[in-house]
Amino acid sequence: MNDENLINLLKKNPSKGLSCAIDEYGGLVKTVVVRIIGYENRQDAEECISDVFVELWKSIDNYDSSKGVLKNYIISIARFVSINKLNRKMNKRELIPLEENDIQLEFDMDDHVAGTINRKIIKDTIYSLPQPDKDIFIRRYYLYEAVKDIALSMGVSAKAVENKLYRGKERLKAALVENGINI
Repeated sequence: MNDENLINLLKKNPSKGLSCAIDEYGGLVKTVVVRIIGYENRQDAEECISDVFVELWKSIDNYDSSKGVLKNYIISIARFVSINKLNRKMNKRELIPLEENDIQLEFDMDDHVAGTINRKIIKDTIYSLPQPDKDIFIRRYYLYEAVKDIALSMGVSAKAVENKLYRGKERLKAALVENGINI
């Protein structure tokens, strides 16, 4: 089915149009979603794939064939929906269950006040990291993604991810020292 027929079908008979769109572009959408969200989050990925096609149906009137092919329009929707889902997931959780032991701190975390201050320093420091370092740090220590999975989804080598994680930990240590915490 060509793009024009699919667009008309989506407008006139949405259920059949969505079924055809899923048959035609489902694999492509799944690839885009999984690269952003990660395959280990299957439920989130499945939900996101569904959301992509719902968004396609809602926004089909905005599609302009003179600006590009439908395939690219669907890819952009998939990227947008996936990134939004990933951001919402990160914002729902308290940043960051990175234990002080992971960065070799030598102070007693039993003190509640010190722990609260330290978590704020860690959070502020992580938020101040440049992109994509911040995303890499969060995905590794907050979402517990494997280094190789982060590297694959971001299109960089595992060594590059490890280097960014190392530099992020060094910045974190420096921020803690700067705020009076002995390491």
